[in-house]
Amino acid sequence: MPRYFFDVMDSTRSVPDEAGLECRDLGEAHLQACALIADAMTGPERLAVDWREWRVEVRDEAHSLLFSVPFPPRLD
Repeated sequence: MPRYFFDVMDSTRSVPDEAGLECRDLGEAHLQACALIADAMTGPERLAVDWREWRVEVRDEAHSLLFSVPFPPRLD
């Protein structure tokens, strides 16, 4: 199975994914990116972060950008 990398970033900060995750295909990689976003937005930092600028960039094994998933606006 191919390995995908899920880098979390906004306009000034980046949290690169050094390990990656094996996924069957791009559809599963997209689901993993959405799950990562949901986890971040329900974690302990959920109210301290303005998520409007954040996104998950999904990259392939060569670290080429495949697609980006934006974080939805925070719902308080």
